[in-house]
Amino acid sequence: MAHASARTAAWQFGSTGRKRFDLILPRIGGRVGSSATSRGTMRMLEAQRAAFFAELPVSPAMRRDRLRRAMLMIEQHAPALCAALAGDQANQDAESAMRTEVAPALAALRDALGNVGGWMRPEGARGLRAWLGASRDYVEYQPVGVVGIAAPAALPLFRTASILASVLAAGNRVALGFDAAPRLGELIAVLAPSFFDPLELAVVGDLAGADLLVTSEPQVEGMAIPRSGKSPVILGRSADFAKAADQVIAAKRMKDGRVPLAPDYVLVPEEQEEAVASWLWRAAMQPAGTGALSAAEQARVAQLLDDARARGGEVLTAEPRNGGMALHIVRHASEDMRVMREEIAGPILPLRNYARIGDAIAAIHRRPPPLAIYHFGRDAAERRHVLERTLSSAIAIDSGALGARKAAMTLNIGEGEAGFRRFSQARHVYRAPRPRAFTREGGDDLGGATPALH
Repeated sequence: MAHASARTAAWQFGSTGRKRFDLILPRIGGRVGSSATSRGTMRMLEAQRAAFFAELPVSPAMRRDRLRRAMLMIEQHAPALCAALAGDQANQDAESAMRTEVAPALAALRDALGNVGGWMRPEGARGLRAWLGASRDYVEYQPVGVVGIAAPAALPLFRTASILASVLAAGNRVALGFDAAPRLGELIAVLAPSFFDPLELAVVGDLAGADLLVTSEPQVEGMAIPRSGKSPVILGRSADFAKAADQVIAAKRMKDGRVPLAPDYVLVPEEQEEAVASWLWRAAMQPAGTGALSAAEQARVAQLLDDARARGGEVLTAEPRNGGMALHIVRHASEDMRVMREEIAGPILPLRNYARIGDAIAAIHRRPPPLAIYHFGRDAAERRHVLERTLSSAIAIDSGALGARKAAMTLNIGEGEAGFRRFSQARHVYRAPRPRAFTREGGDDLGGATPALH
């Protein structure tokens, strides 16, 4: 369920002469203040983001390699960097720059290099279920995408390198800005291409299009939450469609589809769409709660469904036998439909087709990373592919039980392992319990009813 927040989070460095660093989280194409992102910078950031997704998952070896290259760039050009720092700051000379900027910068990068492997290890379930050995859940840390770092005026190299160490360890791409330290920026812009592909790290003029931006510009106080895309269900070809349909509908019906992690749409194999739609309809016909929509909500649902029909969609309406809220399944959903472009927060479930699992993942990538992903299927290779190639705050494997859970999604800035985690997105992986025999007791009691288009 898509949402955005204009609030920001602040964090301060050092104990003297503190300069606030605020964290804001715009999407590609966003704006900071009134500055428009230049077309060249926008193309660079889009290219970095495309390269980021193409590389997933980012291996520990690659993260270490980038940290080493950052260290080499500073080590091999330390005298020139000190001269640039002295030129940017009237109270700085080359000797003090080496002591207060270059040496601490190298120490921050070296610490990340030595520890990134341990920081990346998934964390197992905790609590009673873990103690009893009954849970297979775990948390893994994923990169967030392209991180823009605007160097501060005070200690620009050290503070930028400290953040850079966390950002690279977390597997992100980097865009650097040096408006507050122009001589240092000019030098790094010359040096960086000898150590990094611009798609890994680049010096740019405007950082507003980054997925996550660290800046010293004063911002509004508060906590930032990144905008998120619609939460998809991926039905693999090896899924038990009947069982998956029951779980998807149960998750969709929770609080009438208004919970943050409720499924927003279903990605189905193209040759199975009709069968999947039928199973979803049968599941939605089972006894449900007694929720009701307001007159305004009913009018909006009708508008969304009319738009879907006008754009080639077919609507299956399931009205439970006990008179609960109707649920509308939209077949042949397309990206131009309002049900795919707008927040639904109601009883509508669009179906999108895919030919290959890679096509389903590409469809997810066209939107901001979702709060939740649901994957159903017995194909272990496909499951691993989905886990490695997608980003989300939570993912459920053969389970629709995310609706009642909450994912931690706040990000701020830190150092060491704290910095790594705060420039990562914690994904909670929920695994269904060990499979048991599944039977539908007494059939579905629909009396031979079949779905009909409306």
